[in-house]
Amino acid sequence: MLIVLLAVPASVSGARAMSIQASFNPVQTDQGFEVTISGRIFDVGNQSVSNAVLSIQVIDPQGTSVHVAIAYSTETGTFQDSFLLQSSSPGGNYTAYIVADKPGYDTAHLTLTFALSSPDFIIGTSSSSLSIQQGQSATLTVTVLSVRGYARPVNLTAMSASGVNIQFTPSSVAPSGTTIVTFSVAYNAQPGNRTVILLGVSGTLTHRAVVELTITRGPTQILLQLLVVGVLILIVCVAFFYRRSRSKRRQREMVVEELIKQAAGDSGYLATARAIARLEELRALGKVDDATYQKLKKEYEKRVERSK
Repeated sequence: MLIVLLAVPASVSGARAMSIQASFNPVQTDQGFEVTISGRIFDVGNQSVSNAVLSIQVIDPQGTSVHVAIAYSTETGTFQDSFLLQSSSPGGNYTAYIVADKPGYDTAHLTLTFALSSPDFIIGTSSSSLSIQQGQSATLTVTVLSVRGYARPVNLTAMSASGVNIQFTPSSVAPSGTTIVTFSVAYNAQPGNRTVILLGVSGTLTHRAVVELTITRGPTQILLQLLVVGVLILIVCVAFFYRRSRSKRRQREMVVEELIKQAAGDSGYLATARAIARLEELRALGKVDDATYQKLKKEYEKRVERSK
């Protein structure tokens, strides 16, 4: 910002009037702002005034003196003074008070101001949201931008999110620059939404970017759930068929017991013939196994022979 002001003091009896023309010229450097105050001293006839003594004091927006100097005008009436404002200097209006003296001239005063915006930085992401499966990872690009010439390194970090590991490559960036942030989701991370806050820290300055992260079920978890369901179904089926088989076996046992009781209680020809018919019927229905059928049939046939 270039500001040019002119001070023309009132003439004092017996002395010649003297004026100050000056300007500020702040330039951004790696160390901060290099501020130059330059100007000219001249009389009412616009003739240059040489060898004038200038007292210069600069006050920052907080009222603190940041620079004091003495300068002299050259043969052409010009003068120049420079000083450095650190990058961390507060933003706002800086005021320079300049006083010029020379024997035979009235003292000249000039108040000069310029506005300085504090250097800063901002961070942004290539996307504000991500969706990642359990056990998987994804990346985003984080950009650190310089504001008003900010050049100090910015350290990047993230506020922790449950089940998510966050890594920056690199973890420190000089504006303007970029870094890659990798989000790695654990296999056992709980599915759902996370709000991840990425932080950029440099000196007393801190800025953040927000990423909305959605964790979905991964293929491993889906397969595991299907396996669990399959095992449960298998257990139910085995239990069902076991109970069914046991029930059938019990029914067969009861039928055999009934036949044995009949054979033991009635040994007549007709009774034995009826038992044989019943045995054949049960065999046809599959209610008597072959070994039992053969055993009982032989027993009944012997009884038939004995009853003739």
